Amino acid sequence: MRNLFTKECFNIEVFTQDEKIRVYINSDYSGSSRKSQLYVNEERLQQEVESFWKSTKTKKLNQMLVSFDEIDWYDDEVDVYETPSVSMKRGDKKSKVNHHRHGSIPKDWSVDLRMLFEKTTKKPILDTIKPITDKFLSVKDMKELEKGMTQVLQGKKQRYTFQLQNEYSY
Repeated sequence: MRNLFTKECFNIEVFTQDEKIRVYINSDYSGSSRKSQLYVNEERLQQEVESFWKSTKTKKLNQMLVSFDEIDWYDDEVDVYETPSVSMKRGDKKSKVNHHRHGSIPKDWSVDLRMLFEKTTKKPILDTIKPITDKFLSVKDMKELEKGMTQVLQGKKQRYTFQLQNEYSY
């Protein structure tokens, strides 16, 4: 799953909603071809989602979704096409593929991973996202993420966003 993400615009958002914990991971998509339609191998994406799901040890993860979004676009509905999104829920044996309609050729593409957890401590969440964050976050970054996540889980904050600082960040 980590091969979908890049360091560019890599961020993690943790927040609570309806007594659940939501974790969103987003970055520029590694397979993006600048100023072109997005072509994604649905079967391979499904396999990656299912493999990630099966490798997750926690029972607190209820569902997840991987989708793609446009960066810097305008919708003129001239070039209409679809990109896949793959979801998985607790109890599902196989992931489900849906499609999102796009009506423009964007400058670039982003990938979004959205996860929904039962109320829990930070350890199951960190263990779940570790295979993705390992590639991008330093020990200092992980400590910062853990600190912000703890504040959300303790109810001190409703939302925390971690954004990876790199040479292109301002």
